[in-house]
Amino acid sequence: MEKKDKLEKIKVKEPELKISYLVVIWLIIGFTISWINMFLINNAPSNIEVIAYLSIIFTTILPAIVIGLKNRFWAYAYLLGFSIAGVPYMLIIDPFIGGYTSATSLFIFIILWLIFWKTWRSLSSISVS
Repeated sequence: MEKKDKLEKIKVKEPELKISYLVVIWLIIGFTISWINMFLINNAPSNIEVIAYLSIIFTTILPAIVIGLKNRFWAYAYLLGFSIAGVPYMLIIDPFIGGYTSATSLFIFIILWLIFWKTWRSLSSISVS
């Protein structure tokens, strides 16, 4: 009964999103890396084309998790920059590669957002007695 009362008293306060210069820098870094990756996919030889398309997944998930361990808002900005970069690439250069990049990174953003959001709320509600 005491544990339940203690848990009810604990209120988890989530930090608010603050658009700082570091969030903008990570957005620009994600945008830039996305363009480089899309150019590499566009110029990839046909025998490694599948690996080239899988590079979108690896260049979004792995850095976002590492960045997200430090600050989750930076990881969100990195992934959104990656996703936003696909739209102009889709309109200017190649519709398939740009659309694939944008859709894949947006999907990964949603998955990681749910994981980080749920994990942070779960971890911060644990109290050591």
